[in-house]
Amino acid sequence: MENYFIPDPLKINDSFSDNIFCHFDSVINNKKNHRFILSVSGGSDSILLLFLFIKYFKGNSDRLIICHINHHLRHDSDIDETFVSILGEKFNIKTYNKNLNPNDLPKGVSIEAWARESRYDYLNNIMTKTSADWIVTAHHANDQAETILMNISEKTGLFGLGGMKEINNKIIRPLLPFTKDYLMRIIEKYSIPYVIDSSNSNINYKRNFIRNVIIKPWQKNNLNLIEAITIAGNNFQEWQESILYFIKDFIVKNSLENEDGSFIIEKKELKKLPKLARVFVFQVLTNSIGKLRKHEIENIKFFFDKDIIGNKYLTKNKYIILNDRKVFIVKKNKYRIKKYIELMVGDKCKFYGYHYSINNFSKVPFFSNNPDDEYIDQNKVLNKKLVLRLWKSGDRFKPLGMSGSQKISDFLINNKINYFEKNSQVVLTADDKIIWLCGYRIDDSVKINSNTKSIIRINRILNSHL
Repeated sequence: MENYFIPDPLKINDSFSDNIFCHFDSVINNKKNHRFILSVSGGSDSILLLFLFIKYFKGNSDRLIICHINHHLRHDSDIDETFVSILGEKFNIKTYNKNLNPNDLPKGVSIEAWARESRYDYLNNIMTKTSADWIVTAHHANDQAETILMNISEKTGLFGLGGMKEINNKIIRPLLPFTKDYLMRIIEKYSIPYVIDSSNSNINYKRNFIRNVIIKPWQKNNLNLIEAITIAGNNFQEWQESILYFIKDFIVKNSLENEDGSFIIEKKELKKLPKLARVFVFQVLTNSIGKLRKHEIENIKFFFDKDIIGNKYLTKNKYIILNDRKVFIVKKNKYRIKKYIELMVGDKCKFYGYHYSINNFSKVPFFSNNPDDEYIDQNKVLNKKLVLRLWKSGDRFKPLGMSGSQKISDFLINNKINYFEKNSQVVLTADDKIIWLCGYRIDDSVKINSNTKSIIRINRILNSHL
């Protein structure tokens, strides 16, 4: 693009654009009061998307935000950034630019995957920053055909064969039904300027190889190729929806959601399902539908077949599946935060999902079987620093009623505490000595006896119970 002549988007008016706007009505008409982030690269597709959105919103740019990511994978990529910025200024649309550094590419990750993940990370960050509602991309039918063929080459399953969804979480792809040729007719008719990405001809990139080496020659013998592939993708998406209906019904009937967000499913019920259906259950619970490759699906199948109690499987998106005797437990993996809270008598605090309190107690204690409500001899902790913290390897205490000390790890194992509960187990210490394994047992050294003159009550309540 040698100059920056920019036509008026409001002058777009023909049967081709009318068809697109009619489709927009079905996709975004009920969202007209929302804010949209347009992912604009500077290429023909995204520039047309920008022009069409301006026309669709009748020149009102208040609902639109432009976002451009400069991957710096070409020596002339700054031209794209400049062009997009000029358009943003011309149309009075707030524009955000992000510069990436290819030197940050993690080892073993493809450039395409790095660029895609970095792009969507930034788009999501801008959506949060601007309180926008949707991210809009310019993917069209040719992109869909390429995606489906790429997924086949990567040995994807049923969910990959469906390709991209028009609306997926907070991403909208309103041009998905339209071919590249169809869109180019509008661009050429109104002389809409755009920059040409020279890397599009580099067949070392998988998508470019599929586009230039597979699809283009194939189209010469089959003019309806793109339509045929996208229709097949739509058919697969219908199969997906049908299967997911029954999978979700199984989850509703056979799983229990805990207060911490984890799910429990009985093994005997899960084993009644075909092997692949079991994987689908856990893909739904771990929000990984369409995100797993063949080897990952096979690994989950093997995990279930092996059925070793205590085994854990860490999913791609940081969920953990735990084999726990008669059930499987699924939970988002949250790293332990290395912190502590110092307490004094009379204090209340929140720590790892519980509300803790420690108070003087003047009445005769009413001992119950509630392990979250305990009484200790105040003199045994007088003038000592009281701290709540997570247990750690090597911790020991003397459980009430026992003659000797025991490792915390052994106590938890003997009481069949599962991985997730162990990972967030809290202890109360007095000058670094453990006096309460919270929710289980106090230390024998702080128990109340006939010589006790003053009492402290320590207790905790789950946040959701308040």
